[in-house]
Amino acid sequence: MRPAAPTTSVSRDRVYVVMGATRGIGRATAISLAKLGSQVVIVGREASRMDDVRREAARAGNSGVECVRADFASLAAVRRAAEEIAGRWPAIHVLVNNAGINAGHRQLSADGFELTFAVNHLAPFLLTSLLLPALTAGAPSRIVNVTSVFAHAGRLRLDDIMFERRRYASTAAYNQSKLANAMFTMELASRLDGSGVAVNCVAPGLVATDLMREHWWFRPRWLRSLWSTWLLSAEQAAARVVRVATSEMLDGVTGQCFAATVRPVSLPRRARDAAQRRALWELSERLTSTESLLRASRLA
Repeated sequence: MRPAAPTTSVSRDRVYVVMGATRGIGRATAISLAKLGSQVVIVGREASRMDDVRREAARAGNSGVECVRADFASLAAVRRAAEEIAGRWPAIHVLVNNAGINAGHRQLSADGFELTFAVNHLAPFLLTSLLLPALTAGAPSRIVNVTSVFAHAGRLRLDDIMFERRRYASTAAYNQSKLANAMFTMELASRLDGSGVAVNCVAPGLVATDLMREHWWFRPRWLRSLWSTWLLSAEQAAARVVRVATSEMLDGVTGQCFAATVRPVSLPRRARDAAQRRALWELSERLTSTESLLRASRLA
């Protein structure tokens, strides 16, 4: 007999913000939340893709999905998006940080940072920091960061986090960014302890999405169909994200990582290094100019 699905704490007056909601897991997460009848705000770069998500949600019975445009490779764009979101929804109940890329070669963001680190870590770090007052106003609220099993293979090189001195490898850059997601989750959970804002991450498993679209070995159509027979679908992965975002069984749970069930899974060993987490946090504050945000929101 299959175990009963965990109950969810979703209502129409709760606001769910989904970052990177136009492709893959983010898109499937946004549509799944919309099907539950909740207020969903999708954040993405491409207006046409956001319109597609809205239309699919409307066909599922929820015509209230809202869109906010942002290019996650630009910190200025992330700031504008955060300002718009906080202005329109002063109380947020769940923030899903899902945006991610896996660049095939070294590229720079609009701010001159290595692109994978900028999009996968700095953008959610900044957006989350700016939305903390709204998340506090919506407490009990949740922050869900989408990491990866590859975080366990990540190495954080704080002395060369942008791959300026070492040879660039897309896998190393991606694994580093996913480790940073896990470290950010644990550090933020510690800093927000007692605030009513829970912070957890999800390692959804190996998923057949177009995250690898820049790599030659993913482009052939016949290979894509092969991947899809071995890997989870975006919808299966999104179900794991939605569970952590909504399950009543996780009320009050913070600083954990989840995968296929509501039982926590082990976080990467390096993510449990408190000194390294603090060092990454301080570096991220400097790079995003957010040093005073936690103190200003009286959550430190």
